[in-house]
Amino acid sequence: MNKLEKELKSFQPFWKGGTNRPKIGWSRMTRGGTVDEIMIYEDCIKEFVSSDSNVLEIGCGGGFWTQKFLCAKTFVGLDALSAEHNKFWDRVPKKDGFEYFQVSDFKCNELKDDSIDYLFSYDVFCHISYSGAREYLKNLYPKLKKGAQCFIMIADKNKYTDVNGLKRLMARTSHTNLQEFFDDYDGDPANGRWYFYGSERFCSLLDEYGYKIINKDSTKISDKLSPTIHFEK
Repeated sequence: MNKLEKELKSFQPFWKGGTNRPKIGWSRMTRGGTVDEIMIYEDCIKEFVSSDSNVLEIGCGGGFWTQKFLCAKTFVGLDALSAEHNKFWDRVPKKDGFEYFQVSDFKCNELKDDSIDYLFSYDVFCHISYSGAREYLKNLYPKLKKGAQCFIMIADKNKYTDVNGLKRLMARTSHTNLQEFFDDYDGDPANGRWYFYGSERFCSLLDEYGYKIINKDSTKISDKLSPTIHFEK
């Protein structure tokens, strides 16, 4: 089993029934007042998704964000965990053109070429190593239509300044100091750990694969801990 396969396997014991977000519901401020989910929707989804949209969500989990894509023409959700594990279809009505795939790699073979015009992923790539992010961005490119609008939230130590929160995240790994934790942005998986490769490294991958960067932090106000990169094909 290679590194990325181990990475996907490492998620299996976690988030049964979906993360807390779909269980709790929508809120103006969550996580101790650090995330405004409604503002994220308004800034990153509302004006970009319509009845003509072909949407891809990476890490759709229990369907929290998916509920904002119900107006779309088609929807594909990719997740490391099964729809049953996440109780996805308990929260998302089954519709023609709506599909869910449990993935075992980052190859995106579940998607048709030139089929997606909107991509959203929140609270997911922070759990994916730099190698995993590279593989995803490389394989996503032919699946996206020209001009596709994409939003991916990542972890960046320059924005995540809550030291106690960082120490809790570090405790999921074998590291004993934060700098060592930050430097291990392509390390082995452990307990749903976070990878802090940051905006600059992520944007260097976007440049490498030919994407156009629109905004290095579309959630500058709505998420006080993590940036969401807006880019297009």
